Amino acid sequence: MTSPDDVVIFGGGPSACAAAMLLRRLGYAVVMLARPHDPGRPDLSVSLTPSCRKVLAVVGLLDAVVAAELPPSRGNTVWWGNAAPRFEPFGGEEQGWQVSLRQLEAVLHPALQEAGVRLRRRAVTSEEGMALPARFRLDGTGRTGVLARRLAGRRLTAPHRTVALSAVWEADRPWAVPDASHTVIEGYRDGWAWSVPAAGHRRVVAVMVDPSTSDLSRGDGALATYRRELDKTRELRGLISGARVVQGPTGWDASEYCSSRYAGPEWLVMGDAATFVDPLSSSGVKKALTSGWLAAVTVHTSLLDPGRAALAQGFFAAREQEMFDQLQRLTRQFLTEGNPDAGGAFWRDRSTSDGHRPPDERADVEAAWHRLRRADRLALVPGAMTWSERPAVRGSEIVPEWRLISAAHPSGVRYLQDVDLRGLVEIAPQCHDIPGLHSAYCRQAGPVGWPALLTALSTAVARGWLRWADEPVVNVHDTATR
Repeated sequence: MTSPDDVVIFGGGPSACAAAMLLRRLGYAVVMLARPHDPGRPDLSVSLTPSCRKVLAVVGLLDAVVAAELPPSRGNTVWWGNAAPRFEPFGGEEQGWQVSLRQLEAVLHPALQEAGVRLRRRAVTSEEGMALPARFRLDGTGRTGVLARRLAGRRLTAPHRTVALSAVWEADRPWAVPDASHTVIEGYRDGWAWSVPAAGHRRVVAVMVDPSTSDLSRGDGALATYRRELDKTRELRGLISGARVVQGPTGWDASEYCSSRYAGPEWLVMGDAATFVDPLSSSGVKKALTSGWLAAVTVHTSLLDPGRAALAQGFFAAREQEMFDQLQRLTRQFLTEGNPDAGGAFWRDRSTSDGHRPPDERADVEAAWHRLRRADRLALVPGAMTWSERPAVRGSEIVPEWRLISAAHPSGVRYLQDVDLRGLVEIAPQCHDIPGLHSAYCRQAGPVGWPALLTALSTAVARGWLRWADEPVVNVHDTATR
């Protein structure tokens, strides 16, 4: 057992819980300083998508979440832009959960304490936090940013601000939605709105507005602005017809930001303490859990082998920024598609300025897949690619590892659909058919499903990492590698 207070974690939300649980399972003495209970503090509603399950399982918290039988989430119902309404269930039998942060913490905190994490209800300043005796300190305090505001160089990433106004509504009848578990999303002239189920016959209904272009700028107050914004919607206005507000509205800042630094000597910032992306991405909890997991891996690597500390912390910082950039691009694309009025200031300020969309390679991947299926004989040779050592996660450590470098992945990629690309591009030229390739890959690299192998192989061909022996080296996606 290591010495007391190896790691102090500030915060009690998803990123803090993920980091605390994994570090405790790795044998460290962990103290988590969470905010004292405040019944009057607004409780935010969040959606855990099915993809959260994998991260929860890796850090050791999935069993606790499943056992709690939280309200399920089976998908989304969307009215967006001028498109027809979309009913979007999650694939297969997958489901996530609809909870509030307070409910989620009530499930996760007992599991942490049972594992040996020492949970303390205590608010601290940044000076007090840095003075606490610990080998590492992690900031998971969200927008509060106990350490982030002092150390991380937080900066807003857009000239506009976004405010969320939310209230809890109660109805005496079932809600008129296609699936009661769904998140409902609607774009309207001056913003967008969403609703998620709460306990009983209640739903949380929120509007996302710009304070400078909405009625908030007139100083009319949150309630008047909230009701006026909902009156601008069509579907949500009909949904709440006959229902009544039983709590709120409350407002909170939903403006985007990132950090200039994510790590330093004996400290890291993670989750919403490090970056915040517009909630439209629906990835907030997944991002926080992933950030907490990677923070724990980074701390473990740094303490286990100080010689790899700089490597690990640099990798953590790069991944945090990369995750923010990807989600921001995705959000900009959604906002570009969601504009119901080309002249609306809210949408114009938040969508991509030139309408540019990143190249969609799905058509190329599908074309490669169809040719692979039709081919009488597999005749693939190595294509345009470069391999270089980059930091990567292996188990619970960050180590140097050979990665495939390309225009699509300048920081390097090793796995796609859990398929080892290095093994795949080495084995494929030796095989004459796909069944033989599948068998050879499983013998050398371990078992993998047929769909995953075919997806990885089709992507490798589409990107030019593998090419047909009778074709020249031509690939529009990875020209930077030539």
